[in-house]
Amino acid sequence: MFSAAALARAVQDNAKVQNWVYNSPVNAEASRPQELFLTSEDGYTTVVSCVATLNPERAVYLDVDKANKLVATVGDELVGGVHITYVPQPSYYQYRLPNGDTAKQYVSACGFDELNIIPWKGCFISKMCKFCGVNTVTRKVDGDSLNAFDLSYYFDLWQEKKGAYLANLKVAVEHAMRDDCYNEHMHVIMISGNLADHLLDKQAEIYAEVAAELHPLIAAKSTEGIIAVITPPRSLGHIDLLKQSGIDIAVFNLEVGNEPWFSEYCPGKRHLGLNYFNERLDYAVNIFGRGKVWTNFVLGLEPIDPLLELCDQLASKGIASSANVLHLDEGNRLLCSVPTHETVMEFFYRLSEIYKKYNLKPFYCAKALRTSLSNEAFEGRIAF
Repeated sequence: MFSAAALARAVQDNAKVQNWVYNSPVNAEASRPQELFLTSEDGYTTVVSCVATLNPERAVYLDVDKANKLVATVGDELVGGVHITYVPQPSYYQYRLPNGDTAKQYVSACGFDELNIIPWKGCFISKMCKFCGVNTVTRKVDGDSLNAFDLSYYFDLWQEKKGAYLANLKVAVEHAMRDDCYNEHMHVIMISGNLADHLLDKQAEIYAEVAAELHPLIAAKSTEGIIAVITPPRSLGHIDLLKQSGIDIAVFNLEVGNEPWFSEYCPGKRHLGLNYFNERLDYAVNIFGRGKVWTNFVLGLEPIDPLLELCDQLASKGIASSANVLHLDEGNRLLCSVPTHETVMEFFYRLSEIYKKYNLKPFYCAKALRTSLSNEAFEGRIAF
């Protein structure tokens, strides 16, 4: 929650506001900042997302004190030992391409140092995951960007649009790479919703075309190379294609790892089946290599003990796991509550022990948005 003074300060500080990429916090004002830097007394900095308030008794309230510093309270308790600042809007967001589009229509920053490339908006999976609000977000975005619905009904649209799209994308990426936020790390992530289930191989082909264009441009600067977050293709040969195109890390997100929760919360993925994902995760390790295949979960949708058992099994094969803590976006259809603070701390501490057991590393870094807790735990900053 933000005071009027904190929101006014966000404007003064050029804070990055919600960019409607795939998150749309419930009841969030349009001016709501997207992320905060939290810096401890020893200088360690992490990024947190400003998600919706769900439990007023445990809500973090951000205000400005008499010294003009941002301060946070939970209930009546002041959060001490941490310096709070807003993650600023990257300078490239408003850069105009030769065709008049802004760079932000092609690339965006999630967290501080992620460079997100989203080839199309929306998701056309057979049934939406119950926690996901991506199609609600899509309706908030202006412009005539490619979307999963049009591509699924008329796939030749990609052939018609790709020349201009790829040319504009490369200009946007070239300009974005100069931004200060990518001086230390630049985590290049291709991510989108699904095309129709029968077009998953075509989806992989589009990713491969985009990666082939971008790889020479970003190879020297990107921290991990190109990371592709994608529902795995039907053809195993298309996993080879992803690797051959210049993609360095394949991410096939399960979201929920065990039954009955997988079927309950991911009804569209249920049509493909848990075995569909697990078989392709296993195959991808042979193609991309140990530690180069990832899967992510939504922490809070299933008990942590069976989830951690699965993370251990995956890690034994060289597949790294992490999780986003459940938060409620517009468009979600959930009846469950978010996990407790204690559950979150226990999960990430035990996950860090799994990383160390199998000589794996967490995703990205502590200044990236989605999995900063994995890095904090791995670096010994979470005790349980």
